[in-house]
Amino acid sequence: MKGLLVLGLGLVALAAASRLTLQERVVDLVLEAFHNRSVVQWMYKEQAVEEVTEREYPAGSFVRLRLRLQQTQCPNQPGSRQDCALKRRGRRQICLACVKFDSRSPSKVLDSHMHCRTETQHAVKEMETTRHEEKCRTVQETGEAPYHPGRLAFSRGLPS
Repeated sequence: MKGLLVLGLGLVALAAASRLTLQERVVDLVLEAFHNRSVVQWMYKEQAVEEVTEREYPAGSFVRLRLRLQQTQCPNQPGSRQDCALKRRGRRQICLACVKFDSRSPSKVLDSHMHCRTETQHAVKEMETTRHEEKCRTVQETGEAPYHPGRLAFSRGLPS
């Protein structure tokens, strides 16, 4: 009985760790994409992960999250140090990330959408927000068979 309990707790811990791993992978993807932009001159660090949504679909796992980044004192150069101190009064970014991972190969990204804006842009246009949410829905539906309620699929047989 105790063995089953230990096994059950181990499986729960493993499932929690795999979810955390997906979130960490999304954060890494956002940071990589953000730092690869030519206009980004300084390194940024993750400050907080907010509004995390994870869903399992037949085609794969979907992760949607908001991420807060803060500017550091290190220049954005290949091989920059990871232990950079935060810049006092440095810029802050809020990023929306939606990533769909393949169910057969969890390391493979099927589709993604990432958008970062400065934290000071309070008045984000409604249309822009709607556009990014629509792109996230598109990422979420990637690889899924279309569902048409009320339609039945029939195959044609040979004539009798």
